Amino acid sequence: MLTLAPGVTLWDSGEFLAAIHSLGIPHPPGTPLYVLIGKVWSLIFAPVFGFARSINLLSAFCTAFACGILTNLLASWTEDGFAATAAGLTAGLMTTVWLSATETEVYAVAFLFGCMMLWAADRAGRNSDARWALLAAYLAGLSWSLHLTALLVVPSAILLVFSTGDGYFAVPVGRRYVDGRREAHSLTKLLRASILAALVGMTAIAFLVIRAKHDPAINQGNPSTVGSLLDVILRRQYDVAPLWPRRAPFYLQLGNIFEYADWQFAKALAPEAPPSWWRTPITVLYALVGLCGFAMHRSIDRRSWRALALLFFVSSLGVVIYLNLKAGPSFGAGLLPADAPHEARERDYFFFWLFACWGLWAGFGAIRLSRLLVAPFNMLAMLLPFAPALLNWTAVDRRNDPVETKARVDESEMLARVPPSGVFLALGDNDTYPLWYLQQAEGTRKDVTVVTVPLLPAKWYRAELARRYKLLDSNGVDSWLGRDSTVALISRRSYDQNRPVIKSPFFALDSAAKKQ
Repeated sequence: MLTLAPGVTLWDSGEFLAAIHSLGIPHPPGTPLYVLIGKVWSLIFAPVFGFARSINLLSAFCTAFACGILTNLLASWTEDGFAATAAGLTAGLMTTVWLSATETEVYAVAFLFGCMMLWAADRAGRNSDARWALLAAYLAGLSWSLHLTALLVVPSAILLVFSTGDGYFAVPVGRRYVDGRREAHSLTKLLRASILAALVGMTAIAFLVIRAKHDPAINQGNPSTVGSLLDVILRRQYDVAPLWPRRAPFYLQLGNIFEYADWQFAKALAPEAPPSWWRTPITVLYALVGLCGFAMHRSIDRRSWRALALLFFVSSLGVVIYLNLKAGPSFGAGLLPADAPHEARERDYFFFWLFACWGLWAGFGAIRLSRLLVAPFNMLAMLLPFAPALLNWTAVDRRNDPVETKARVDESEMLARVPPSGVFLALGDNDTYPLWYLQQAEGTRKDVTVVTVPLLPAKWYRAELARRYKLLDSNGVDSWLGRDSTVALISRRSYDQNRPVIKSPFFALDSAAKKQ
């Protein structure tokens, strides 16, 4: 995300962001596979559903497909198709997973790729077939060029690859010969082949270089050289947190997970962040049912249970340690100083694997419990996997969201008020991505040049402004003169071209936030 001043409210408008990836705008940068998938998908479905809705449909399709894979896996592991179906449905109804299915972001596609990795790894171990292991390695390489959240399943996939259906360690073997013999594989040979397969998958990142060579309208990072490609991959223009020092007390970072967990099953009953007597008891109920599903899964199939438990651990504690997030915007009151920094938005989407696992065990446990309970409790337990469809509906329905509607009106008016051939100084996500979408997808006011001020410290961006719009000279490109001096230089050169300069209304919000 682009840097914004603390206190400036952010929102992601699904309608505006819907076409960003298919336009070739990696958000976040470094997701070339998503750009490719989104572009192909839009070519097929945009003529039918429209550009924005077709890309939103991609997320819905990927989430449904991913939950179907999880259902298939759990059914094969437990030999209980009905309970597995309920489990897959419950996983998809978790608020975080559901919201990812209705917005144009990379997480739904990453969810699908992670599930495909698990499926291939499971086949490799159960069938002792190295070809499936190589497919899993190839998918891991592709996922690296998609989004790192897909790689959270890699430890679990490795566990599945090297454990047989009986749960013993074994190295998968190769193809079967005509006489029934199987090609033997040593661990070293399999690792070499897997690394090669993963590297082949990683070559999808080369699309960024190929695309950048054509200097498209939106070319973040301009990764046209090896050095600039590394800058994009390593996200050097962003504030990537180190593992230490912690940006919030560790107990608060863990506590944020519990806050997000309380939103998963019944958010429509109490949409606000704090715990509620309406919502939180239902969360506790599903936590208990999830524990039952956890134990029942373990008693049926230790091999798959270990893999899913490892994924649960990696996607919870592992993500907290690695991301080192600040406290969420609705968390930490009374425990942190009043001026303590908070995340600009809720980050529950980073934990979608955690909540998917919880949903699987909750749905599975509810159906298995229904067979042990007497009436009417058995019927109540059987309804639990499906209840979140009703209990979450209004909280995840984006169709009539007033914030979404207001975003389109505000951003359209913002662009309309810029004089012909004007230069618009934008402050961040809210007034950059929507305007890019309006210009590039809908062809609206392409005469306006949008200058994103927080990107000015990046040399590639200053070079782009100089190359395309003559808004900076060589000194302004080669040397970082500071934000105010660079904006002043851009303004002077704009006036020299008889181009008016308009500041985004978000600058007023920025000033107000700093005065508080």
